[in-house]
Amino acid sequence: MAEQKKKSVYFPGLNGLRFFAAFAVVITHIELMKKYMRNLHPFDHGWLDIWGKWVSGPKEGEPVVTSIPLEAVINDPVVEWYHPIIPELGPLGVVFFFVLSGFLITYLLFAERDATGTVAIKDFYMRRIFRIWPLYYLIFILGFLVLPQSGPNDHFFVPYQSPAFDGGTSYWASLIFYGLFFPNIAYSIFGAFPNIGQSWSIGVEEQFYLIWPWLMRKTKKPLRVIITFFMMYLMIKVMVIVIGSVTDINGWQYVRKFFAMSKLECMAFGGVGAWYLYNEKDRLLNFIFSKPVQILSFLGIPFLMYFTPAAVQNVVHLAYSVLFLIIIMNVSSNPNSILRLERKWLSTLGKISYGIYMFHMLIIVGVLHLFMMFLPPGEAPSFLINVAIYVVSIGLTLLVSYLSYHYFENRFIRMKRKFTKVVSGDEAKKA
Repeated sequence: MAEQKKKSVYFPGLNGLRFFAAFAVVITHIELMKKYMRNLHPFDHGWLDIWGKWVSGPKEGEPVVTSIPLEAVINDPVVEWYHPIIPELGPLGVVFFFVLSGFLITYLLFAERDATGTVAIKDFYMRRIFRIWPLYYLIFILGFLVLPQSGPNDHFFVPYQSPAFDGGTSYWASLIFYGLFFPNIAYSIFGAFPNIGQSWSIGVEEQFYLIWPWLMRKTKKPLRVIITFFMMYLMIKVMVIVIGSVTDINGWQYVRKFFAMSKLECMAFGGVGAWYLYNEKDRLLNFIFSKPVQILSFLGIPFLMYFTPAAVQNVVHLAYSVLFLIIIMNVSSNPNSILRLERKWLSTLGKISYGIYMFHMLIIVGVLHLFMMFLPPGEAPSFLINVAIYVVSIGLTLLVSYLSYHYFENRFIRMKRKFTKVVSGDEAKKA
């Protein structure tokens, strides 16, 4: 069980899980950016679009990949889901972060309420501000004011995302939405903003934090509140999808995309696990901590990736949330967990995972432009060159994230201590 002292909570192994989730996102984006850059240089890439139709191409049965809405996927029998691992790694990493955030925040709110008799809303927001905002707005400034220049000669130019660099409507609207911490709205309308598009998920988490401490503050039946929130949010999503399928409301596709991205239900589900763990519901915990359930949770991830029907791809994240929560609870709280991640090097990498997530896109784009400067035009990079791209991209991401954590983020992390009611994370480990 997680070590808990008065006003102190520490979960071992979670830093390692954070790193692996962030690393999955990095792998996906390296291949995606290599695909985008093929307009400028013939990079080999491992990206395969997830939807397509089997038609007669140059080779019989060759898939021609197109962008197809969900309705066509459901209604057209020749549409296929390709189950490619590369495009799925990143979204799975993000879903994992959502579940983990809901689990940790909810558990710490329970601990604070027990220790102090309430949840200090102002202090909660100050802690989030000092941890999230400094790096977020640093990336915001880099993405909107420093990196964009004019034309494809810019070292951070991204094909297919170039309209965001033109200084037009999409640029200024995106700047406003990102600046107000609604990057997911900008993403829903204009697509990913070059080099910093991944920050949409940070906006989703911050929007969740606007709601959650208020719900957990005084309720005497938190599990009921969590489940009610979970079900109501799912009902709203279903309504959005149904309305979009039976009407032709102008702009509804943006509303639909916004709700598809805002997976607050994943964070709420993490809160369910926090409640059961915090209240030590032994019957359920003994089941979750059993070796068969642990093994099934790990095997279930590749199974879902390769065997989930196309028609339910938009809801499969709920199943992943169950598996991720089982893994989180075992790694953090089960002394007999089959996966043990409490290692110094993993803890170090996990501590800088926020930086990894925020910096990796602009580093990948910069590295690809750097390689293009030295690769012969028209010549596809060799296997060794692709390995070098990975080594340089990941190495620079780790280095920049390490420096950011110790010389930038840590200054603000120290400032949030006076607003802390329950010591957690590495500080709790030292206590």
